[in-house]
Amino acid sequence: MTAAPTKPELCWICGSRPADSGEHRFKASDIRARLPNLSPGKRVYLQRGRATNDAIISPKARILKYPKSLCTSCNDTLTQPYDVAWERLSKYLHENWRSIVNRGSFDLSKPFPGRTGATALDVHLFFVKLFGCKIHEEGGVPIDLTPFSQALLRRTAHPEISLTISADHIGRDLVVVQDSPIHAWKDYRGQLDAAVWMYSVPPVAVRVHYLRARASPKVAGRPWRPENTAKIVRLSPPLGSKVRLGKSEVFLPTS
Repeated sequence: MTAAPTKPELCWICGSRPADSGEHRFKASDIRARLPNLSPGKRVYLQRGRATNDAIISPKARILKYPKSLCTSCNDTLTQPYDVAWERLSKYLHENWRSIVNRGSFDLSKPFPGRTGATALDVHLFFVKLFGCKIHEEGGVPIDLTPFSQALLRRTAHPEISLTISADHIGRDLVVVQDSPIHAWKDYRGQLDAAVWMYSVPPVAVRVHYLRARASPKVAGRPWRPENTAKIVRLSPPLGSKVRLGKSEVFLPTS
């Protein structure tokens, strides 16, 4: 008896088209900014924990993608404005980081003049998309992706997601970019209350916080959400040197 054909997995954003595309773990522009001369002769290594080191020679290497969980339309068309918004903000932060740290804040109208609110929302949605891909990959984190897909499809803020931005001094001279595991906290009944994941392009670190509605924990630092009327984003305290890399995904340059 012939087994029934396996149905293809559907895109977690639209829920209607086959998942034939994998999102990049790290924005290619972030990698190029840190390693402008990346090539076969100047490779880096993707490290997962202490045991695995995979050579990387291109910012768009296949190994740097999440498993296929999105359709091409959602990944390349629907969410493109979100990718572009982060690319602009990341460029601004890195070019002005010294003065930003001295002030302890930055003005969103500088990288996004004219359409500050709309483009800041797109930055928020860029991390909603990445965090959704990370949750989908890890599998064991009990966070419903439906509100994530609705936010991306409707171009509205996810009500339970906020960002904090801080300085990252951990392995600054060694780590090119870092993608942390998801750290989750549950209440006494075992229900997930909060989770945090970090996307770091040293010296800039973005922590993405999930806080379940009506949950008791508070977001550490100075959380930012796109509906905040103020254009000034205050930096959160820097990551401490005692934070462990654990099973983080990091780039380690050879020299």
